[in-house]
Amino acid sequence: MKELIVIVLFLSVSQIKDNTFQTSSEDLHHKSELSSLALNNMRHNYFHRWPPVKGENKITNDQFLANTLLFKDFLTNHQYYNDLLVQFNSKETTDKFKAKTVDIYGLAYGFQCNGGEPNKTNCIYGGLTTHEDNKLDKPKNVPINLWIDGAQKRVSLDKVKTDKKTVTIQELDAQARYFLQGEYLLYHNDSFGGKIQKGFIEFHDANGFEVSYDLFDVKGDYPDTQLRIYNDNKTISSKNLHIDIYLFTK
Repeated sequence: MKELIVIVLFLSVSQIKDNTFQTSSEDLHHKSELSSLALNNMRHNYFHRWPPVKGENKITNDQFLANTLLFKDFLTNHQYYNDLLVQFNSKETTDKFKAKTVDIYGLAYGFQCNGGEPNKTNCIYGGLTTHEDNKLDKPKNVPINLWIDGAQKRVSLDKVKTDKKTVTIQELDAQARYFLQGEYLLYHNDSFGGKIQKGFIEFHDANGFEVSYDLFDVKGDYPDTQLRIYNDNKTISSKNLHIDIYLFTK
């Protein structure tokens, strides 16, 4: 009898969660709110301009503004850019990483990247973690729970990975949206096969901490404003980490 009660309770909680997201989807931004230019640049941000900028065990004292860090000669093999400018939402966040060894993972842009040597500097927002004592023994897969119009879809475990104990939300979000763009044409116009109209992504760790984004709450037409959501450099523990994604075709 006790087992029956537990099963019924579990189903009830699951149903409540599903219904909550069915209802809250009405408050999500619709793809039709985005211009064709905005959609095109979102495709480039999360798919065509892949892979992201990465670096390990880097250190700098150089800055352009108080809320930035400038890594000179960072992009050794890039066709156009040499330096990397990292932008944060505050001086306080910047000071946590100034003159410290860091690892970098960020979605970069060049157009309207202001700082460093003109036309030779690439920009990212956030994307930094401390290097010391932050590596896992081996990379781990981060499971994804995906629902489309309330129906759960199977997602293989290899879509999102990290080798860090504490990882930026940007690193996880970039990989998740790369998967969604490749598999479901997330940022395609309807006329080019893009069926997804609304979407929501959540990141959860073992401590109950969570971060979420509306996938179509896109600021502006260009990457310098679209990627600014990462300038807070939010991080999360990779212990028992998982991702929930809700997509809607209407």
